[in-house]
Amino acid sequence: MEDYMNLANEWIARLEGGAGTWMNDQTADRLAAGLNDPRGRDMMALALLDPTCDARTLAARAADHPRLPAGMGEAMDVLRRRPIPVTPRPGRLTAARDTLSTLVGTRPGCAAGAMDLALLVFWLAGDKKGLDAMLARPMPGTVVNVTVRFARDHDMWPAGAAVPRTYRVPELA
Repeated sequence: MEDYMNLANEWIARLEGGAGTWMNDQTADRLAAGLNDPRGRDMMALALLDPTCDARTLAARAADHPRLPAGMGEAMDVLRRRPIPVTPRPGRLTAARDTLSTLVGTRPGCAAGAMDLALLVFWLAGDKKGLDAMLARPMPGTVVNVTVRFARDHDMWPAGAAVPRTYRVPELA
C-alpha cells in the first residue's frame, strides 16, 4: 500500500463522521487494502489508540521506516520521550467495530486483519462479552490475538474502561 494519506482520511472519516455501515466500493477497497498491509493496519490501530492524531500524522507514521535504537541508552531516551497516552473515544470504537464488521462481510480477503483490529476495539472498549465471543472464534495466533487474550485472562484492561468484575466468593459451610 502506497497511499497512506487517503487511507488515513477514509479511516478517520469512518470514525468521526457518523458514516454508519454503508460505504462505496472505493472506500471498502481502500480500507480492506489497509487492513491487509501491516503498516496500514498499525496506522488504523493508532487512530483508535490516540484520537488526537490527524490524517497527516497517521500517514506520516505509516510511511515512516523507524530504525531500532542502537543501544540501551538510546532505547531509554526513546521511552522517556513517548507521549502521554490518551483515552480512546467510545464513539470511535463503536464506529470502528461497525466498519470492520461490514468489511468482513463485503471483503472477505481482509478478514484476518479486521479480526485483529476488532480484538483491539473490544479490549479498548472494555467489552468483556464481545471480546470473549471474538476470542472463541478460530483465528491465527497473531501478536494482537495473543496479547489481548493474555490481558483478558489476567483481567488487565485499559484505563477508563468500565469492565464489570466478577469475584468468586467461597462457599460458607
